[in-house]
Amino acid sequence: MGRKRILIITGALVLLAVLLIAGYFLLNKEETKQTVTKTPKKQPVQINQPEIVFPTYNYDAQQLRDPFAPLIVKREARKKGASPLETYEIEELKLTGIAKDKKGSLALLQAPDGRFYIVRENDRIGYSGGKVIKILNDSIEIRENNKVKYLKLKTEEDR
Repeated sequence: MGRKRILIITGALVLLAVLLIAGYFLLNKEETKQTVTKTPKKQPVQINQPEIVFPTYNYDAQQLRDPFAPLIVKREARKKGASPLETYEIEELKLTGIAKDKKGSLALLQAPDGRFYIVRENDRIGYSGGKVIKILNDSIEIRENNKVKYLKLKTEEDR
């Protein structure tokens, strides 16, 4: 019987310890509830701020290129009956010389493939249907798609 008695006494002591600890926390909790006082809520301070006015913008994209259009466009097949100069962009052509005669002025253009071509006023050049308007002393004036472009003669210093 000695062993049974030891187990009963140990169980009673453990139960007593648990009850004491639980009672301590319950009593302590009630004391803290009594000591806590509610403070009144503070009203937010209202500051008179000036009204924020955002600027308005007007965006007009009629003169800009389409951002969704591809940058590299395949060239169409050469038009039937078109001159060789109409298969190049104007920026690809190089003005190499200007001459004047009784009939008017002549300009010597070099294509990217190295060939040379002679043009007069009113000749068609350029892939987009450009037209030589005027041949000046050091450049030629070309109208393409209602825009005026110039090809300038480079001097030896510029080369």
